[in-house]
Amino acid sequence: MALSPFSRPTKLMSFSSILLLLAMLMPLAKAQSPRETTIVLYLQDLASGPNATVVPITGIQGKPQSFTSFGTIFAVDDIITETPDKVSAQIGRAQGILVASSLSGSNIHVSMSLAFTNVEYNGSSLEIQGISRQFERYKEVSVVSGTGSFRYARGYATLETVFYDNKTSYSIIRCTIRLLPNSQ
Repeated sequence: MALSPFSRPTKLMSFSSILLLLAMLMPLAKAQSPRETTIVLYLQDLASGPNATVVPITGIQGKPQSFTSFGTIFAVDDIITETPDKVSAQIGRAQGILVASSLSGSNIHVSMSLAFTNVEYNGSSLEIQGISRQFERYKEVSVVSGTGSFRYARGYATLETVFYDNKTSYSIIRCTIRLLPNSQ
Protein backbone atom coordinates (compact mmCIF):
# COMPACT_ATOMS: atom_id res chain seq x y z
CA MET A 1 0.00 0.00 0.00
CA ALA A 2 1.49 3.33 -1.05
CA LEU A 3 1.66 6.22 1.39
CA SER A 4 -0.49 9.19 0.55
CA PRO A 5 1.44 12.42 0.01
CA PHE A 6 -0.63 13.94 2.85
CA SER A 7 0.04 11.32 5.57
CA ARG A 8 3.46 12.63 6.61
CA PRO A 9 2.40 16.32 7.08
CA THR A 10 -0.72 15.15 8.93
CA LYS A 11 1.38 13.18 11.41
CA LEU A 12 3.74 16.13 11.80
CA MET A 13 0.80 18.46 12.32
CA SER A 14 -0.67 16.11 14.88
CA PHE A 15 2.62 15.93 16.82
CA SER A 16 2.92 19.74 16.76
CA SER A 17 -0.63 20.07 18.06
CA ILE A 18 0.16 17.77 20.99
CA LEU A 19 3.29 19.75 21.88
CA LEU A 20 1.32 23.00 21.75
CA LEU A 21 -1.40 21.56 23.97
CA LEU A 22 1.20 20.33 26.50
CA ALA A 23 2.91 23.73 26.54
CA MET A 24 -0.44 25.38 27.32
CA LEU A 25 -1.32 22.91 30.10
CA MET A 26 2.04 23.00 31.96
CA PRO A 27 1.43 26.36 33.72
CA LEU A 28 -2.05 25.17 34.70
CA ALA A 29 -0.63 21.98 36.27
CA LYS A 30 1.93 24.00 38.23
CA ALA A 31 -0.72 26.47 39.41
CA GLN A 32 -2.87 23.68 40.82
CA SER A 33 -0.08 21.86 42.69
CA PRO A 34 -0.41 21.91 46.50
CA ARG A 35 1.61 24.50 48.35
CA GLU A 36 4.39 23.85 50.84
CA THR A 37 3.62 23.36 54.52
CA THR A 38 5.41 25.44 57.16
CA ILE A 39 5.83 24.22 60.74
CA VAL A 40 7.45 26.37 63.44
CA LEU A 41 8.61 24.78 66.68
CA TYR A 42 11.18 25.45 69.40
CA LEU A 43 14.02 23.29 70.74
CA GLN A 44 14.79 23.75 74.44
CA ASP A 45 18.53 23.08 74.50
CA LEU A 46 20.57 22.75 77.73
CA ALA A 47 24.29 22.00 77.33
CA SER A 48 25.39 21.92 80.98
CA GLY A 49 24.39 20.65 84.41
CA PRO A 50 22.77 17.43 85.60
CA ASN A 51 19.73 17.84 83.32
CA ALA A 52 21.71 18.61 80.15
CA THR A 53 19.96 17.66 76.91
CA VAL A 54 23.13 17.97 74.79
CA VAL A 55 26.22 16.12 76.03
CA PRO A 56 29.60 15.31 74.49
CA ILE A 57 30.07 11.56 74.17
CA THR A 58 33.53 11.36 72.57
CA GLY A 59 36.21 13.36 70.83
CA ILE A 60 39.87 13.37 69.85
CA GLN A 61 42.04 12.22 72.74
CA GLY A 62 43.92 15.12 74.35
CA LYS A 63 41.64 17.79 72.86
CA PRO A 64 38.80 19.55 74.69
CA GLN A 65 35.28 18.34 73.92
CA SER A 66 33.42 21.39 72.64
CA PHE A 67 31.24 22.56 69.77
CA THR A 68 34.28 24.13 68.10
CA SER A 69 36.70 21.24 68.68
CA PHE A 70 36.96 19.11 65.53
CA GLY A 71 35.91 15.51 66.08
CA THR A 72 33.70 16.00 69.14
CA ILE A 73 30.45 14.03 68.96
CA PHE A 74 27.38 15.04 70.99
CA ALA A 75 24.16 13.22 71.84
CA VAL A 76 21.00 15.36 71.79
CA ASP A 77 17.58 14.86 73.40
CA ASP A 78 15.96 18.32 73.41
CA ILE A 79 12.35 19.02 74.33
CA ILE A 80 10.33 20.47 71.44
CA THR A 81 7.73 23.08 72.44
CA GLU A 82 5.01 25.01 70.58
CA THR A 83 6.33 28.44 71.61
CA PRO A 84 9.67 29.77 72.88
CA ASP A 85 8.36 29.67 76.45
CA LYS A 86 10.05 26.84 78.35
CA VAL A 87 6.73 25.81 79.93
CA SER A 88 4.64 25.87 76.75
CA ALA A 89 3.07 22.66 75.47
CA GLN A 90 5.61 19.94 74.72
CA ILE A 91 5.03 18.52 71.24
CA GLY A 92 7.95 16.10 70.95
CA ARG A 93 11.68 15.47 71.27
CA ALA A 94 14.62 16.30 69.01
CA GLN A 95 16.92 13.28 69.30
CA GLY A 96 20.13 12.58 67.45
CA ILE A 97 23.79 13.43 67.13
CA LEU A 98 25.88 16.50 66.41
CA VAL A 99 29.46 16.26 65.18
CA ALA A 100 32.00 19.11 65.17
CA SER A 101 32.89 18.35 61.57
CA SER A 102 35.14 21.16 60.37
CA LEU A 103 38.78 21.69 61.25
CA SER A 104 38.07 25.39 61.78
CA GLY A 105 35.34 24.62 64.33
CA SER A 106 32.75 26.58 62.36
CA ASN A 107 30.48 23.72 61.28
CA ILE A 108 28.45 21.10 63.10
CA HIS A 109 26.99 18.14 61.23
CA VAL A 110 23.39 17.55 62.36
CA SER A 111 21.64 14.19 62.14
CA MET A 112 18.43 14.35 64.12
CA SER A 113 14.93 12.92 64.42
CA LEU A 114 12.10 15.21 65.41
CA ALA A 115 9.80 12.72 67.15
CA PHE A 116 6.31 14.16 67.67
CA THR A 117 4.09 13.35 70.65
CA ASN A 118 1.36 15.98 70.23
CA VAL A 119 -2.17 15.07 69.19
CA GLU A 120 -1.85 16.30 65.60
CA TYR A 121 1.34 14.36 64.68
CA ASN A 122 1.63 11.76 67.47
CA GLY A 123 3.95 8.93 66.45
CA SER A 124 5.23 10.76 63.37
CA SER A 125 8.78 11.97 62.86
CA LEU A 126 10.87 14.15 60.58
CA GLU A 127 14.51 13.42 59.81
CA ILE A 128 16.80 16.41 59.41
CA GLN A 129 20.41 16.30 58.32
CA GLY A 130 23.16 18.60 57.14
CA ILE A 131 25.83 21.11 58.01
CA SER A 132 24.92 23.74 60.58
CA ARG A 133 27.15 26.77 60.11
CA GLN A 134 27.16 27.65 63.77
CA PHE A 135 28.42 31.22 63.46
CA GLU A 136 25.65 32.24 61.05
CA ARG A 137 22.34 33.58 62.31
CA TYR A 138 20.25 31.17 60.23
CA LYS A 139 21.43 27.62 59.73
CA GLU A 140 19.78 25.58 57.01
CA VAL A 141 19.59 21.79 56.97
CA SER A 142 17.71 19.31 54.81
CA VAL A 143 14.56 17.45 55.69
CA VAL A 144 15.45 14.09 54.20
CA SER A 145 12.58 11.86 55.25
CA GLY A 146 9.79 11.25 57.70
CA THR A 147 7.36 8.73 59.13
CA GLY A 148 3.63 8.68 59.86
CA SER A 149 2.06 11.97 58.75
CA PHE A 150 5.41 12.91 57.20
CA ARG A 151 6.08 9.84 55.02
CA TYR A 152 8.17 10.78 51.99
CA ALA A 153 8.80 14.24 53.47
CA ARG A 154 11.26 16.52 51.73
CA GLY A 155 12.17 20.11 52.33
CA TYR A 156 14.42 22.12 54.57
CA ALA A 157 14.60 23.51 58.08
CA THR A 158 16.12 26.76 59.28
CA LEU A 159 17.51 26.89 62.79
CA GLU A 160 17.88 30.19 64.64
CA THR A 161 18.97 30.70 68.23
CA VAL A 162 16.40 33.14 69.65
CA PHE A 163 17.70 33.03 73.23
CA TYR A 164 21.01 32.07 74.80
CA ASP A 165 22.13 32.23 78.44
CA ASN A 166 25.91 31.92 78.53
CA LYS A 167 25.91 31.30 82.30
CA THR A 168 23.75 28.15 82.12
CA SER A 169 24.41 27.13 78.46
CA TYR A 170 20.66 27.20 77.90
CA SER A 171 19.35 28.17 74.48
CA ILE A 172 16.06 28.25 72.65
CA ILE A 173 16.27 27.40 68.97
CA ARG A 174 13.46 28.26 66.58
CA CYS A 175 13.13 25.56 63.95
CA THR A 176 11.13 26.60 60.88
CA ILE A 177 10.41 23.62 58.66
CA ARG A 178 9.21 23.99 55.09
CA LEU A 179 7.91 20.80 53.48
CA LEU A 180 6.81 20.07 49.96
CA PRO A 181 3.71 17.90 49.69
CA ASN A 182 4.59 14.22 49.91
CA SER A 183 4.58 12.33 46.65
CA GLN A 184 2.51 9.32 47.70
